Amino acid sequence: MISTFLYLSLCLLSTTSAFILRNKENIILIPTAAFRDHSKVPSTDWLLYNKGWYYEENNVQAKILEKSLELVVKKDLDNNRIKLFTAEGEKNKDLCVDGLNRSMCTKTDDEGRIKNTFQLTDAELKQFIQAEGNTAKLFYQASVPNRNIRATGEVYVCDDNGVTFISDIDDTIKITGVTSNTETLINTFSGEFKAVSGMSDIYQYWQKQYTATFAYLTASPDQLYPFLREFLDRENFPTGSYHMRHFTWLDKNFISFFMSSDYIKSKTDTIEMFINNTVNRTFVLIGDIFQKDPDIYAGIYAKYSSRIGKIFIRKYSNDETGQQRLEQVFKDIPKQKWGTFESGSDLPRDNFLV
Repeated sequence: MISTFLYLSLCLLSTTSAFILRNKENIILIPTAAFRDHSKVPSTDWLLYNKGWYYEENNVQAKILEKSLELVVKKDLDNNRIKLFTAEGEKNKDLCVDGLNRSMCTKTDDEGRIKNTFQLTDAELKQFIQAEGNTAKLFYQASVPNRNIRATGEVYVCDDNGVTFISDIDDTIKITGVTSNTETLINTFSGEFKAVSGMSDIYQYWQKQYTATFAYLTASPDQLYPFLREFLDRENFPTGSYHMRHFTWLDKNFISFFMSSDYIKSKTDTIEMFINNTVNRTFVLIGDIFQKDPDIYAGIYAKYSSRIGKIFIRKYSNDETGQQRLEQVFKDIPKQKWGTFESGSDLPRDNFLV
C-alpha cells in the first residue's frame, strides 16, 4: 500500500513539475574525513574529501508528497524534511570551493552532487586545523558564483594511529523502527528524533577515554543530514564525519531504498575506505540487528580481523531468535570480539579493546 501511494505521488510530481515556479536554492555539505596520502613515501601529504548537494526546493511538489504520505501514516508530517526529498539537484552548475590552501571551481554532477578531493601538505593541514576536544577538523566553504548561496563544510582528520568508532544511526543510536514501513515513515518525517537511551553518554565517554574519533555510517539518505545533525548535536553525541547515500525519485520507493543491496555495498565500501587509508588505526563497529549490520561487520572482520577492536550489535534483550542469528553470523569471530546491547547502559566503558 505504501509503495502504491509513493508511486501515485511520483506521477503527480512529474505531471505538475513543468508548471511550477522554482523555489529556494541551497547547498548541503556533508562532514567528511581526511587521510594521509600513502601513495608517497614518506606520507607527508593529506587527502581531503568534500561531499554535498546543490538543490532547488519546490513547495508544490513537497505538499503533494506530504499529503499523500499523511494518508498512509494517518499523522501530520514535517514539510521541511519532505522538501528536501522533492527538491531537484542543480545539474552541471558551477561552484567555488575555498577556505583551505587554495580556491578551486568545479561543477556539480547530473544529480547536483558535489564530490572533490583536495591535497594538503602536513604543514598546510596544521595551519588550518582546529581542535574540538579530542577531535581535529578543518572547515571549508562552497559557494555559487554571483549568487548569495554559501555553505560551510567540515573535514575530520583520521590519522594512521588511534581508535575510530564507526556507528550506524537508525535503530542503533536513533529510534527509527526499520522493521515497520509505517513506523519508518513516521519516525523519519514526523516530530523530534528520539535517541536510544544512554548512547550519547557512552559515546562521549569513549571519545575521552580512547582519544577516539567518530564516523556515522547510515543507510539514511543525505537529504536527512540537516535533521540528523540537529539530533546528534541536541543529544550531545560526539561530532564526526557522516557517510550517507543520496535518494532520487528514480529510487521511487523510500522504504526499499533503506533496504536495498546498494546500502550493503555502500556501508562495506565506506568501512574499507577507513581501513585501507590508515595503517594501524583500530576500529569499533556499532550497529543493530534490524538490518544487515551483523552480516556487513562479519564480512569486514573476515578480511581485516587485526584492525577490528570490537563489534557491538543492538538487539532487544529477550530476542532469542536474534541471538541465535548472531551466533550463526559471528560463528567465526572470537566471543570476546563481539557483544550485544539494548541501551547505552549495557555497553562496557573500559577494557574491551582486546
